[in-house]
Amino acid sequence: MTGKFTQNVFDLGVGAGRMVHRLALSTNGLSATCLPTLGNFDASSVLSSIVDAATSLPNRYRLWWLNLLRSDPLHVLVETLLIVMCIFLIALQRRADWRFAQERKKGAPTDAEVEELLREWKANRKPLGKGGEGRVGASAEGAPPKKLRAGTGLVVEKIEGGRLYLQVDDSSVSTGGSGGGAATDSKLSVIDERSPPESARNFATTDYLASSSSPALRSVARSALSKYGCGSCGPRGFYGTIDAHLEVEEAMSEFLGTEQAILYSDGASAATSTVAAFAKRGDLLIVDEGVSEALLVGVTLSRANVRYFRHNDVKDLRRVLERVAAQDATLKRKATDQRRFLVVEGLYRNWGTIAPLREIVKLKEEFHYRLILDDSHGIGTLGANGRGSLEHHGLKPMVHCEILTFSLENALGSVGGMTVGSEEVVDHQRLSGAGYCFSASAPPFLSKVCLANVRRLEGRMDEVIEDLEEEEEENVTSVGGDDLDVDNMKVSDLKAELKKRGLGVSGRKAELQQRLRDHISISNQSTSEELSGPPLMRRLHQNISALYGTLTNLSHPHALKLRNKLSITSDPQSPILYLRLTDEEAAGQTRAEQTEILDNVAQNCLVEGEVAIVSTGGHVKKFLQLVPEPCLRVVTNSSQTAEDVEALAKALGEAVEAAMVRGN
Repeated sequence: MTGKFTQNVFDLGVGAGRMVHRLALSTNGLSATCLPTLGNFDASSVLSSIVDAATSLPNRYRLWWLNLLRSDPLHVLVETLLIVMCIFLIALQRRADWRFAQERKKGAPTDAEVEELLREWKANRKPLGKGGEGRVGASAEGAPPKKLRAGTGLVVEKIEGGRLYLQVDDSSVSTGGSGGGAATDSKLSVIDERSPPESARNFATTDYLASSSSPALRSVARSALSKYGCGSCGPRGFYGTIDAHLEVEEAMSEFLGTEQAILYSDGASAATSTVAAFAKRGDLLIVDEGVSEALLVGVTLSRANVRYFRHNDVKDLRRVLERVAAQDATLKRKATDQRRFLVVEGLYRNWGTIAPLREIVKLKEEFHYRLILDDSHGIGTLGANGRGSLEHHGLKPMVHCEILTFSLENALGSVGGMTVGSEEVVDHQRLSGAGYCFSASAPPFLSKVCLANVRRLEGRMDEVIEDLEEEEEENVTSVGGDDLDVDNMKVSDLKAELKKRGLGVSGRKAELQQRLRDHISISNQSTSEELSGPPLMRRLHQNISALYGTLTNLSHPHALKLRNKLSITSDPQSPILYLRLTDEEAAGQTRAEQTEILDNVAQNCLVEGEVAIVSTGGHVKKFLQLVPEPCLRVVTNSSQTAEDVEALAKALGEAVEAAMVRGN
């Protein structure tokens, strides 16, 4: 069949060549021998030959086609279908483009609508940089004071030591009229005329090691930002991998004692992608019902069979495992016929409780399961060296826990997450971890910050300082040594110096001067004197014990006010403390009413006591398997002092007393 087709193509080519030859012979002016006599060239003859050739071409093509049809009909059928398909696609594409253009034209706004939208945007737009009007408590001349509830409408401008510096988000602030009318913004419920302070003691963020206010880590971030820029602009598997990513992976695997580590660009997607990478349809997941949203999303995406056990209840976990084993015996199914995992958190974000990992590991080994552990809030807080809940219980990764995942966005002061384990565990995720394959990699300068924080946990801050001195010899803020006459500096010079140090430039001259003095005093403290290694962890653990002991000390005058009002539901060794209403106070009250009481407590703590804590009752809860009761969340960090703890106890005691009296 192929030979016939080739012969037909050859015949068609021979016929076309003969036709061109006859055309050349009929035009004497085109022959090489007649070139000198071009003046006798007969144009009509040439034109006639061209017309004859053109008119005979369709007939020749028809004869060739019929001959090909007789000799090779299958080829003709395939070619005809391809031609019809091409015509159809071209026509359909043109029709689709025409319909899209018509629909776009039909839905386009009119010129009047465009002008109205532009006027509205110009009237409501905000400048990129705010002046003094952005400070907390500030308001325009003649305007009523700004009113807002704690936790709404507030922007954290910066964190220095153990204090939060706050700003008001004007888009979320409700301003009453001159006659004391209702608020114009329904998004905020106004409770009084008080404004929050410009700064507050920080018991709200999960920056457990005070990384955000570390002079050395700030210098590392500035130096790396100058070298790498802001983003990496690509996924890890393509062109988004930079040496900073590889360095922090290697450092973390060495720190935790595993073979390898994999870096994700988002803390939540690390846990989500890790679970979904290993568990598939038909597998079995035994999950603690108190896990956070990130793990639950991974459980859902895995499409595996899921069974829950009561939060931190080892007896209930054994009951679930025994029931699965009984079903195996009934179905004559081996435990190795499907992949099976236990999914827990080391330190539960929504509860402040620590998982009983020793008992869980024993059950895992007894029933032949693998363990997926999310230790996002345990790494950097638990264990003598900050290696997390496994070290806290005397366990090791890869030996007692096959898959360990955690976020870098808490104690490690960076962005992203990691999963560590054996070489097989990590390599599998490089092709199966959705957050690794399809998300842009983490900013390199933040990976450098994470690397420096790992060195900090290892007690190797001297190496970080040496690297800074080599890279930033001319940067006076890298290791201190400022000698500025702040009192005599102009406003423009103050703003330039603050901007160079990465600080805000809004406010009056006195505020700018005080901000610069505060930063200089912190920077002048040699970063080599920053706590690192075991001393840093001991400071954090001492602060945790001091906070828990103060709030539970019934002989303390302010803590006594919490008696029979609030109860602590968290573990005494947890840096996250949750305080809920006691059963007597919560009796007969709906969740919304309990949330309102705790919101008022948090508001009073911020406004009256200048202490920032969080009321959790209004947080997203529809994605949780087990929804916690409304609580107050109080977080400990390594920079807090005994004075801060006393201020918290006083503010909390007075706020509880005021809120309960108001509620009654």
